[in-house]
Amino acid sequence: MRIRIAEDDAALAKFVRQGLEGEHYTVDLYSDGEQAQAVANELDHDLVVQDLNLPKLDGVSILRQLRRKRPSGPVLVLTQRTPVEDRVQCLDTGADDYLAKPFSYSELSAREARSRATSRRTCQTQDRADQQRICSS
Repeated sequence: MRIRIAEDDAALAKFVRQGLEGEHYTVDLYSDGEQAQAVANELDHDLVVQDLNLPKLDGVSILRQLRRKRPSGPVLVLTQRTPVEDRVQCLDTGADDYLAKPFSYSELSAREARSRATSRRTCQTQDRADQQRICSS
């Protein structure tokens, strides 16, 4: 599984990366919004962990563009923004989950696992719907 992390805090990014790599994930790390957006147009990631306060291009703009390209890929917003309005905006824009800093790695890991399970269930549901359409044709 390949995970993209867009986070400009180098120490936090290293902490998250080490935890995920310790769980045997491949992690791509980007420290500014332009880098993260460029890669989003080239690579498919199984999960995106997205900060909102990135230099060069903000996380909400990246999320909007990502959802136009890939409506169903799981996105976890990881940010210091805690107002309800920010959370609602991100969820309405297409984020699957929202985790405020500071956080514990165990909570991030649990949310990552939940995102994978939800994505897997969505794919299975889509596969069944496709099979039913084929069989009823």
